[in-house]
Amino acid sequence: MSDTYVLNLFADIRKQILNVLKNVSEGKMKHIPKGFNNHLYWQVGHVLTITDKLIFEYSGAGSRIPDHYSDFFATGTSPLNWSGQPPEIDLILIELKSQLTEICDNYDGMLTQPVAEESNFLQATVIGELVHVLIAHESTHLGMITAMVKVLQNE
Repeated sequence: MSDTYVLNLFADIRKQILNVLKNVSEGKMKHIPKGFNNHLYWQVGHVLTITDKLIFEYSGAGSRIPDHYSDFFATGTSPLNWSGQPPEIDLILIELKSQLTEICDNYDGMLTQPVAEESNFLQATVIGELVHVLIAHESTHLGMITAMVKVLQNE
């Protein structure tokens, strides 16, 4: 499987996430729909934050987002427990687009390169393994985001 193919798969999923959200108001983005533990705002911040760790940090390129993003969007966080002001939704959406471009532009031809952080919790040894996990993670959140948007449309 070529790097280009794998990165295009990631790009397609990320574009689907952005497309599902394009007509959702900021108010709906900040509302936790019935039956869910978080809102769309958290979902997109989480996708951004986890992708930053999986790809940029574990590959050795270094984080592209401020450290405090993980206070709001890391696994196990909840908007119900936020302390302080999270980054604005519009900024997160811009960063999701920039992150997509940077990954696709800079990692084609790099997926067989070793990871920089060998002690990563995934036990990934090459960057391509990180991208495969990234695709699974983004696919899961695409499904969750799509379901949340449908629920919000009916609330």
